[in-house]
Parts: sequence; structure tokens; C-alpha cells
Amino acid sequence: MKKAFTLIELLVVIAIIAILAAILFPVLTQARQAAKKIAGLSQAKQIGLGAQIYLIDSDDKFFPYRTANPNPAYTKCVAAGRTNCNTNFGISTRTVTFWSQILQPYTKSTEIFKSSGQTNAWVDEEVNAGVTEPAFRSYGGQNSYGLNTVIFEADASPMDSTSIEGSSNTLVMVDASYYNVLPKFNGVNRRYVGFPSYTSACTSSSRQRYWKSLGNSYLFRWNGAANEPTDAEALKLIDKRWGGTLNAIMADSSAKARNGVRLANEIATGNPVDSMWDPWKQGMTSCP
Repeated sequence: MKKAFTLIELLVVIAIIAILAAILFPVLTQARQAAKKIAGLSQAKQIGLGAQIYLIDSDDKFFPYRTANPNPAYTKCVAAGRTNCNTNFGISTRTVTFWSQILQPYTKSTEIFKSSGQTNAWVDEEVNAGVTEPAFRSYGGQNSYGLNTVIFEADASPMDSTSIEGSSNTLVMVDASYYNVLPKFNGVNRRYVGFPSYTSACTSSSRQRYWKSLGNSYLFRWNGAANEPTDAEALKLIDKRWGGTLNAIMADSSAKARNGVRLANEIATGNPVDSMWDPWKQGMTSCP
């Protein structure tokens, strides 16, 4: 006759299993997060390669971050006879084409613009109500990546890629929740020395706060009214994308993981002439 387990033996076994689970579950969670992070870096790299192919077709000139053309996703929605087009696409969105939509023929994918590290990631059409002001719903074309605003001016003559100083150390795209971003300027009276048109950089209070859309932070949150994150909250939300780092695509199409908070604050103190955000590598100066 086989001897049965005693109650004490069963409790010991259960305790051992509980201890092992407590040890292994965090490790497995970290492993899954690391795998997502690697996949996110690869995804960013593919978008960078799509941008490089675009440059070949456009005589080395970058695309603008938006153009005043009908939104192709909205046009497709209307053509399909859907009844929620004017809800999911705000009135300010319907007549604008965004950079992710410009690049889609080169990336051959829309899903590539949805980061697994972004909460409620969307591309072309924002389906989650209440997150964005109704007039700007689906604005930006996606909510997982942002362009370095000084390189990609809207409806303007885009920057020539060959004029960028130090392409391997110049950021063109980064994990973000808005379609264009900037670092923290630390005051409204500073601009890049090389910025050919300083007006918007010196007079736009929103541009001075674009850094709050890095990572999983979002400057233009909406909850029935504007709900901008505080500086402290924004820094915490930036860290949430990949546990402290952000994937950055450089002008030479290389992709690197960078410390998110350092990236946001790179020009906030001092006057660096080698900032990743500065395509001219000439530092900052006071506004006229």
C-alpha cells in the first residue's frame, strides 16, 4: 500500500511552487517586455528604411510631416459608405495627409506604424473615443511615432538630407504619442542657431511643450477638456514606452534605443552643439 502525502508535505510542495512562481513570473514578464522592445526597434528600423527609399525617389529631400491634401483614410471610409466617418475623423483631420500616410507606399504596411509599446495604438483611424478632442480625432495619422519637427516642416520645402550634419547622430523619428515632437527647450526664448525660420520656434508656446508627447506621454490629451500632463507626469509617461528607453531612428536610417528622459532633456540645460535633435549642430541661441 502506497503512503499518501501528509498535509504538511502538501503544504510544503504548494509553498515551493508559490516561491518558484514568484521568482519566475517577473522574469517571464521582463523577457516578454524585452522581446517586445527588440521587435519595436526592428519595426522602427523598417520605417527608417522606408524613409530612405522615399529619399531616393525625392532627390534626397525629406517629406513634410503633413500636407494640405485629402486624408486618404477618410476618403476610403466615405467611399465604403460607412456612417461613422465624420465621427472617427475630426473636421480638422479630413483635409490633411500625414507623414505616415505618405510613407505607406514605401513601407508596404499600415500596421508597422502601430507600436506594441503604445497604449491603444492606432494608425490612419482613431477608434478610441474620448482620448482626443473631437475636431482632431485621427489627427496625426498614427499615435506611436513622432518626427523631429525642425526637419519636417508642414507644407514647406522639406530639408535636404544631405545638408544634415552628422547623419548618424541626428534624430529624425522617435517613439511618441503625437506625429511630431521636439526636446524640452527650457524656456520660450531659445531656438536653434541653424533654424532658417525662427518665428514658429520662438512664438509657438505649444512647440516649446512638444516634448510632452515623447514615449507614452501626450501633450494634447482630451477628457472633455484639455488635460495636459504636468512635467513630472510627462517624464513618468515617457518612461512607460519601453521601461525607460525610446527607440530613435537617425538620419542614416540606423535605429538605437536611447534613455527617454535624457533624450527629452538633451538641450534643456547648457548649449550642446552636438545634440541629436539639432540637424545643423550649431547649438542654441536666444530668440530675436
